[in-house]
Amino acid sequence: MKSYFSVLLVIMLSVIMTACSDTNPNESDKKITESLTNKNAGTAWQYYDKSVELAQMNGCWACHHVERGSVGPAWRAVSERYKDDPTAREWLLHKIKNGGTGRWTKTTSGAVMPPYSPRVSDEHIKQLIEFILSLEKKGIPRWEK
Repeated sequence: MKSYFSVLLVIMLSVIMTACSDTNPNESDKKITESLTNKNAGTAWQYYDKSVELAQMNGCWACHHVERGSVGPAWRAVSERYKDDPTAREWLLHKIKNGGTGRWTKTTSGAVMPPYSPRVSDEHIKQLIEFILSLEKKGIPRWEK
């Protein structure tokens, strides 16, 4: 019964996020591109606020946070799981773009990750993946803003 409600919640959140999404993605891009493409940012902490803003803007924050997940896994847990996986970026890009289930069933109670492509650009997805995977680098504090 719990998994039924989790799946229903994810579907409802997906519908709401789609309805509330920014109708002019170019405006959103302008707000965040400079900070997220800062070549001097060596860790997630150096662009934490802008990455969180990007996640909120694209609907990711409804189910995920850095230290905890409300429906999906916490991003630090994702970073820990994939830190030594050379195919992590490719796998996460596929999963975020296409959605699905499988590797986090215990955490999600069977809730489905909705597909975010083409609503969220590949560039934004890749920026979020870099942020998520950098969370396990040394020096990233464990706390949520």
